[in-house]
Amino acid sequence: MTAFSVDSAHIASCASRIQITCDSIRSEVSALMNELLALKDTWQGGASAQFSDSVASWQLTQAQVESSLDQISGSLSHAAQVYADAEAQSIGLFAH
Repeated sequence: MTAFSVDSAHIASCASRIQITCDSIRSEVSALMNELLALKDTWQGGASAQFSDSVASWQLTQAQVESSLDQISGSLSHAAQVYADAEAQSIGLFAH
């Protein structure tokens, strides 16, 4: 028999905080990218090309980070709802 105890409100709260943090990261990254792209436009030469490659690599990594955080937040949010629904349905079984 499976036993568990869960605070679905706490899980939902964590999911919300993760999403807020991810949105903040997106905003900061966007501002940083604007600065990096402006710098790239004023720079020429071999080092500039390497810098551009580094920025492109970082953009890919950042996209993966954002995607992972979105997935974690979404999964936690869904889990919180599933647990809350299960509890509500179980309570309903015994209501007369």
